[in-house]
Amino acid sequence: MSDNTTKIGGAFLIGGLIGAAIALLYAPKSGRKTRKDIIRAAHRAKNSTTDLIEDTLDDVNDFINDLKEKAADIADQGTDLTDKAKKEIMATLEQGHKAIEKQKQKFSETLGL
Repeated sequence: MSDNTTKIGGAFLIGGLIGAAIALLYAPKSGRKTRKDIIRAAHRAKNSTTDLIEDTLDDVNDFINDLKEKAADIADQGTDLTDKAKKEIMATLEQGHKAIEKQKQKFSETLGL
Protein backbone atom coordinates (compact mmCIF):
# COMPACT_ATOMS: atom_id res chain seq x y z
CA MET A 1 0.00 0.00 0.00
CA SER A 2 1.56 3.26 -1.04
CA ASP A 3 1.66 6.51 0.86
CA ASN A 4 -0.07 8.28 -2.03
CA THR A 5 -3.05 5.93 -1.83
CA THR A 6 -3.45 6.72 1.86
CA LYS A 7 -3.23 10.46 1.19
CA ILE A 8 -5.80 10.29 -1.61
CA GLY A 9 -8.17 8.21 0.54
CA GLY A 10 -7.81 10.67 3.40
CA ALA A 11 -8.44 13.63 1.08
CA PHE A 12 -11.65 12.07 -0.23
CA LEU A 13 -12.80 11.30 3.30
CA ILE A 14 -12.14 14.85 4.50
CA GLY A 15 -13.77 16.34 1.39
CA GLY A 16 -16.83 14.18 1.89
CA LEU A 17 -17.12 15.23 5.52
CA ILE A 18 -16.83 18.91 4.65
CA GLY A 19 -19.42 18.56 1.90
CA ALA A 20 -21.80 16.71 4.21
CA ALA A 21 -21.41 19.34 6.91
CA ILE A 22 -22.13 22.18 4.48
CA ALA A 23 -25.16 20.37 3.08
CA LEU A 24 -26.53 19.82 6.58
CA LEU A 25 -26.03 23.41 7.61
CA TYR A 26 -27.85 24.79 4.56
CA ALA A 27 -30.70 22.28 4.63
CA PRO A 28 -34.16 23.71 5.38
CA LYS A 29 -34.72 21.73 8.59
CA SER A 30 -35.32 22.59 12.19
CA GLY A 31 -32.35 22.93 14.52
CA ARG A 32 -33.19 19.68 16.31
CA LYS A 33 -33.33 17.69 13.06
CA THR A 34 -30.13 19.30 11.82
CA ARG A 35 -28.32 18.45 15.07
CA LYS A 36 -29.50 14.83 14.82
CA ASP A 37 -28.29 14.69 11.23
CA ILE A 38 -24.93 16.13 12.24
CA ILE A 39 -24.60 13.55 15.03
CA ARG A 40 -25.47 10.73 12.61
CA ALA A 41 -22.97 12.04 10.07
CA ALA A 42 -20.31 12.27 12.78
CA HIS A 43 -20.95 8.66 13.80
CA ARG A 44 -20.76 7.51 10.19
CA ALA A 45 -17.54 9.47 9.70
CA LYS A 46 -16.05 7.96 12.86
CA ASN A 47 -16.98 4.46 11.71
CA SER A 48 -15.58 5.09 8.22
CA THR A 49 -12.38 6.50 9.66
CA THR A 50 -12.04 3.59 12.07
CA ASP A 51 -12.52 1.11 9.23
CA LEU A 52 -9.98 2.93 7.07
CA ILE A 53 -7.43 2.97 9.88
CA GLU A 54 -7.98 -0.69 10.71
CA ASP A 55 -7.67 -1.67 7.05
CA THR A 56 -4.48 0.37 6.70
CA LEU A 57 -3.00 -1.16 9.85
CA ASP A 58 -3.94 -4.65 8.67
CA ASP A 59 -2.25 -4.01 5.32
CA VAL A 60 0.88 -2.69 7.02
CA ASN A 61 0.96 -5.63 9.46
CA ASP A 62 0.57 -8.07 6.56
CA PHE A 63 3.41 -6.33 4.74
CA ILE A 64 5.66 -6.55 7.81
CA ASN A 65 4.82 -10.21 8.32
CA ASP A 66 5.64 -10.92 4.67
CA LEU A 67 8.96 -9.14 5.07
CA LYS A 68 9.72 -11.15 8.20
CA GLU A 69 8.97 -14.39 6.39
CA LYS A 70 11.14 -13.43 3.42
CA ALA A 71 13.98 -12.39 5.70
CA ALA A 72 13.69 -15.67 7.60
CA ASP A 73 13.71 -17.59 4.30
CA ILE A 74 16.83 -15.78 3.15
CA ALA A 75 18.48 -16.44 6.49
CA ASP A 76 17.51 -20.11 6.36
CA GLN A 77 18.87 -20.54 2.86
CA GLY A 78 22.31 -19.61 4.11
CA THR A 79 22.95 -16.84 1.64
CA ASP A 80 25.94 -14.58 1.90
CA LEU A 81 24.45 -12.55 4.73
CA THR A 82 26.60 -12.45 7.79
CA ASP A 83 25.16 -13.11 11.21
CA LYS A 84 25.46 -9.44 12.05
CA ALA A 85 23.48 -8.40 8.95
CA LYS A 86 20.80 -10.99 9.73
CA LYS A 87 20.44 -9.65 13.27
CA GLU A 88 20.24 -6.06 12.01
CA ILE A 89 17.49 -6.96 9.54
CA MET A 90 15.48 -8.80 12.17
CA ALA A 91 15.95 -5.96 14.68
CA THR A 92 14.78 -3.42 12.09
CA LEU A 93 11.70 -5.48 11.31
CA GLU A 94 10.90 -5.81 15.02
CA GLN A 95 11.26 -2.03 15.49
CA GLY A 96 8.91 -1.46 12.57
CA HIS A 97 6.38 -3.84 14.08
CA LYS A 98 6.61 -2.07 17.46
CA ALA A 99 6.12 1.30 15.76
CA ILE A 100 3.02 -0.02 13.98
CA GLU A 101 1.59 -1.33 17.24
CA LYS A 102 2.28 2.02 18.93
CA GLN A 103 0.49 3.90 16.14
CA LYS A 104 -2.40 1.45 16.28
CA GLN A 105 -2.75 2.10 19.99
CA LYS A 106 -2.64 5.88 19.42
CA PHE A 107 -5.37 5.62 16.77
CA SER A 108 -7.49 3.52 19.08
CA GLU A 109 -7.05 5.98 21.93
CA THR A 110 -7.79 8.94 19.67
CA LEU A 111 -10.96 7.36 18.36
CA GLY A 112 -12.00 6.17 21.79
CA LEU A 113 -12.06 2.47 20.88
